[in-house]
Amino acid sequence: MDSSFLVSFRNTCGQHPERPALIDAQGVLAFGEYGAQVSRLAAWLERHGLRPGDVVGISIADERRHMLASLALLRLGCPQVNIASHDPPSARQALVARCGIAAILADEGERSDAAPLIVPDFEQATSALAAGDAAAPVPGDEAVASLFTGSGTTGTFKVIPISHRSTMLQARTRSMVSQTGVEYVPSPVEFLYPKKHRLRSAVTGYTSLLQAADHSEIPEICRRFGVSLLRLSPAQAQSLIEVADRVPEGIAVYVGGSRIPGPMRAAFRNRQTPLLYVEYGATECGNIAVAGPDMHARYPDGVGRPLPGVQLEITDDAGRPLPPNVEGLIRIRTPGMASFYLGDEELTARMFRDGWFVGGDRGALTDDGVLVFGGRADDMMILNSINIFPAEIEKVAEHFPGVIECAAFPMRSPVHGDIPMLAVVGADGCDLGALMSYCRERLGIRAPRKVIGLPEIPRNAQGKVVRRELSARASQGEFQ
Repeated sequence: MDSSFLVSFRNTCGQHPERPALIDAQGVLAFGEYGAQVSRLAAWLERHGLRPGDVVGISIADERRHMLASLALLRLGCPQVNIASHDPPSARQALVARCGIAAILADEGERSDAAPLIVPDFEQATSALAAGDAAAPVPGDEAVASLFTGSGTTGTFKVIPISHRSTMLQARTRSMVSQTGVEYVPSPVEFLYPKKHRLRSAVTGYTSLLQAADHSEIPEICRRFGVSLLRLSPAQAQSLIEVADRVPEGIAVYVGGSRIPGPMRAAFRNRQTPLLYVEYGATECGNIAVAGPDMHARYPDGVGRPLPGVQLEITDDAGRPLPPNVEGLIRIRTPGMASFYLGDEELTARMFRDGWFVGGDRGALTDDGVLVFGGRADDMMILNSINIFPAEIEKVAEHFPGVIECAAFPMRSPVHGDIPMLAVVGADGCDLGALMSYCRERLGIRAPRKVIGLPEIPRNAQGKVVRRELSARASQGEFQ
């Protein structure tokens, strides 16, 4: 496979012109016509003033149009940034300023003071009568393809430049159970996780099903469209456990984005399908490891062995490698990883060290090379000089009867430091008082000082627990 993303996309379109590339409410778009429409749209955007190197935001909610625009910008050599249509004006303006966005591709009727808008006429621009391709040269492999945004530990967002070459290399390491099939990611393309997988499918020849759905509808949609691979966020997977209907037999279900606890894995495999794959990855690096169905019983918190081409080590805080079964910082090196954060030299120096990415995750490698995820280093709580990691508490609480999901977090104290608390989503009859006693018996001083029942655990768009929100609510007296 060529390292060039655009060459690989064109090859896929040329070699499999009749294979479905996208399926949505409009019908099926085959790869041959997909490639042709991308070329025509790139020419239209070029005629409307876009030039190689222009950073362009995409604020288009329609899934098919968004993907056409994304691939057309790649063809033009315009680095792209997702700007979610539901984001407030202040967030959009901050993103425009941080990334130096020159224009925003937008839906009809959208208004913005942040940057000039271009509203593509998709029917005209992609029709068979439109011009065939842009005149601009195809961008080189090292040109920036996308500026991905991610949450930072301080609450500010980080901007991650990903080149065309890295986009292709990350696509190569994606874990797939077959060479072709229908992939369903039931989350909007405006979010990073589904966007990256739709782009990867464009070059690997997979069919992307673009279909919004409530979690209860997912099994029937999978049956109707012949889905072979389903990718879920942790919240979607948890919701699907409660659905009476099961996904069709033979569908591989991938879940990633945050820690997937052992009890949740067992419940999903019992109530939905045994073909559960738990992914571990990073925006900066792509896919890193995958735990398949054969691993969950033996390694309830394992995320698999490193994928081909991925180097992974566990080190202490000084960067010294640690022996097996000792938890420390995870450092990673992959062929397609990013190398810096835009406009943040301090964070770049902290996260990218000597050719390794050290993102702040903790874990341990077993004797046979399986990575056991231990949570985030920056989530660590310090109670009267004692270091406590949320995962320590969560791994105990998850085994208490009636606990559906939970999240440990600190309540700040000027005297004691971080007082551990535990938020719990429990089934009917879950005894929170007994849960706290259960944790004290097993954790001693590291146990939560208070257990709070909540209807849901707050998560961000990537499915990660937002512990800052829980801490803020505790500081405001909500959990008294």
